[in-house]
Formats: sequence, structure tokens, C-alpha cells
Amino acid sequence: MASDHQVEGSNPSGPFLIVLAFSDEHSLEFKKVRITTSVMYSSFKIGLALLSIASIWIVIVFSGGEKISYTTDLESKETTSLELDLNKNGIGFYILTIPNYSKNIIFVQISDSNGNVIADKKIATKMAVNYFKFSHSGRYNMEITNISEGSVKIQADFGDTKAGELLIPLFISFSGAGFVIFSGYKKLSSQSTAQPEENTS
Repeated sequence: MASDHQVEGSNPSGPFLIVLAFSDEHSLEFKKVRITTSVMYSSFKIGLALLSIASIWIVIVFSGGEKISYTTDLESKETTSLELDLNKNGIGFYILTIPNYSKNIIFVQISDSNGNVIADKKIATKMAVNYFKFSHSGRYNMEITNISEGSVKIQADFGDTKAGELLIPLFISFSGAGFVIFSGYKKLSSQSTAQPEENTS
């Protein structure tokens, strides 16, 4: 038999419907708070676990990707090049760092195995990260030219982002963020429903 006591301002829908029908006022309030806290805590833990898994997965993908690093000093108008074998199609990247930057200008050009230029850029910053698309397997070339007047020391990284392998960990990451947001929403919701119950006690 349902209890005659119903807390004004409470929400009888959702997972608390059975509790409302068979509990008195005091046990109702205790069980409602307990269940809500459990759901919030579980959602938060699941979210953190998924975010941790996704982060580790992304680090493994990047560390296992094709990449070469190179450090050298370039005189004015001097050119150096890096070669990297890329498979199938995807998105490549290069990172160019000038440790002792002093208004230096570097020109970077990426070409495929057929000699076609697929990306080029003039860089005039201490550090630059850029991406390019490649459409087939082969040896890709990165040419770096110092077009400034003085000599310059550069650090270059040239590699494959493995974008296709990041889809699953990115999905897991978004799912984890969703669980964390859900737990936050449940916490705010429980606080807003608890306020009118305290006023009626």
C-alpha cells in the first residue's frame, strides 16, 4: 500500500518510483540520496577510467608512429632534407623549432615520391607545427631552407599522425567525458531537489 506521505517538490519519476510507493517519508529520503550518490560516483569513476585508457592509447599510437627527428645548423641559403617512408594515405606532420630564434625565416617544402610538392610554408616563429595530406605509399621528402641572412640552428620532426588509428581512442575519450559530465549533472540535479525537501522538514 502506498504511503500517504509525499515530499512536496520531490520528483517521483525515474529510478525512485518504487521507493516512493512502498517507503515512509524518512526511509524514502535516505534511500533517494544513497542511490543518487552511488550513480554519480560510479559514472565519475567510469568516466575517469575511460579518459585514462584513451590517453594511454593515444600516447602508444603516437610513440609507435613513423617519425624521424633531426637537429642541425643551417648557414644562410643552405638547404637540408629529411626522407620518410609513409604507408597508404593519411595525415603527416612536421614540427620545426628554432631554439635561439632571432627573426629567422625558414622555408619548408614537402614532396611525394614522384617529386610533386604537396605542401610548402614559410616559417618565421620559434616553433611551428604543420600538417599535410598524403594519398599513397612512398618516400616523402622534407626540404628545409634557411632564407634568412645569418646561420640558424633548427630542430625538425617529420612523421605520420596515424589519424586513422586515433578514431577509437578519441571515441573512448569523448565517452569518458560524457560520463564525467553526466555525473556532474546528476550532482547538480540532486542538490536542486534536496533543497525543497529540507524546507518542508
